[in-house]
Amino acid sequence: MLYKVGSRYTSRKKSHGLTKHAMRTRISVVVPARNEEELLPDCLSSLSGQVLETFEIVVVDSASTDRTGDIARSFGARVIQLEQPGVARARQAGFEAAHGDIIVSTDADAVCSPNWLQQITAPFSDSDVTAAFGTIELDGNSIWKRIGRTLYPWFQAVNMKIGHPLFCGPNFAVTKKAFTQVDGFRINGRYPGEAEDVLFAHKLAGIGRRIVFLPDSKVTVSSRRLEKGQGLRYTSHHLGVYLSVCWLAKSR
Repeated sequence: MLYKVGSRYTSRKKSHGLTKHAMRTRISVVVPARNEEELLPDCLSSLSGQVLETFEIVVVDSASTDRTGDIARSFGARVIQLEQPGVARARQAGFEAAHGDIIVSTDADAVCSPNWLQQITAPFSDSDVTAAFGTIELDGNSIWKRIGRTLYPWFQAVNMKIGHPLFCGPNFAVTKKAFTQVDGFRINGRYPGEAEDVLFAHKLAGIGRRIVFLPDSKVTVSSRRLEKGQGLRYTSHHLGVYLSVCWLAKSR
């Protein structure tokens, strides 16, 4: 089977889940995407190379004005078209459309190692587990990015111990049953503007669901939001979101 990778085509002997039979499998991967024609091919290429061979891919085209939807279809993904943008709305639509009993979340600017799906879904062999999450690392090799790769998994582990699971949108999985039980990413019927992944994790934790943190499960994400001197602004903004979601909201 041929997979389109940028302007190249790479032949593979196995379909790795991108087939018409994928809708009957028990694992779904949901990828929200808005105007991601440049980075989406690398994401889908990494998914096509997974060791785990049987799964479906659902790409949610979130009101894109570029070729995002066409690129997703060229990889054999099922595409859900939305007219209104918003990552929480897109994740909700993708999770609701997923056919799998286990739904795995990633992002269009994320690249996964070949054993990623196998790692993130392994905890579900225990029927008590309803969610699992890993960590992320920024692409590039600057000193600040290397420091972040060390500190962020530690930060997640500490928060996990004190009851604040920090899901990353590009790297978590949940059972369809648990997703439905907490109404997914909606908060009081509305879609949050940001931190939908962490808010969702707290909803699951709040009803006593067993969540597993996998620090060795990593995906690489684009550092584009830190370019042109935006690193300090980006970090301070997300620190404020963390304090608001994990502490101020909980105290209220």
